[in-house]
Amino acid sequence: MTDQNAFMELIRDVADIMRTSEGTMSEEEILAYFKDMELDDQQKKLILEYLANPENISSSNTDDTENAEGTDGETGNDDASEDSKVLAAYMEDLSLLETYNEDEVMALYGRLFSGESEVIETLSTVWLKKVLEIAKNYVDLHAKLEDLIQEGNIALLMRLNQLCGTPDCSDVHRSFSEIEEDLSKAVESGIADYITEWNGAKEQESALVGKLSLISEAAKLLEMENGATPTVEELAEYTKMSKEELSVMLDMVKNPNDSRKGM
Repeated sequence: MTDQNAFMELIRDVADIMRTSEGTMSEEEILAYFKDMELDDQQKKLILEYLANPENISSSNTDDTENAEGTDGETGNDDASEDSKVLAAYMEDLSLLETYNEDEVMALYGRLFSGESEVIETLSTVWLKKVLEIAKNYVDLHAKLEDLIQEGNIALLMRLNQLCGTPDCSDVHRSFSEIEEDLSKAVESGIADYITEWNGAKEQESALVGKLSLISEAAKLLEMENGATPTVEELAEYTKMSKEELSVMLDMVKNPNDSRKGM
């Protein structure tokens, strides 16, 4: 299909766009974001079905669902509460899913390896509970369970597409447990990559807030000492930052709402 990381990042971006869009996006508008990728009709169908699920486009920018109350004991924000409701509804939906025994799932894998892409949707459903269990193992690493589930499902979808039409991976050569382990590793890898990215973004945001605070305090101190608003050069010397970086930061101080949108 295309590079897995690029695809997963794009599908997350499209999910965010759909979540914040004032109106409902058409299938043509959704697929337009994937126009540079070589997708067949079945892959396009899977993407549309995946993004049509409200649970898959839940917000990825709110506090942990497991931490709906703040550290000071106060109730968490409305977004966290809504996310908890979404997760509860998702769990209820999972309890209603049709179950398959090992022989039935193995037959689906055989059809997948033979190139029957239409079974990808069924296998994705079969794996929903397994993805949930894998995601639970990573929830203590500061990312929301809903987001980990979403990333795991995307990674699974990618791996199923990669395995479709690969007879060398068929049940003749691989046991049920080997196939399941392969898919589990794909899910775990997708979740782990997301957590790394998520934590990196949080660290960057924390560093940015720290620099903005430093500049603000430096400006106050220099103004008190000199009786005038400090120049960029004076602030640069005081904070040991380059004038270029400082100029960008000063713009953020002047327009805090715009800077938050960029995070």
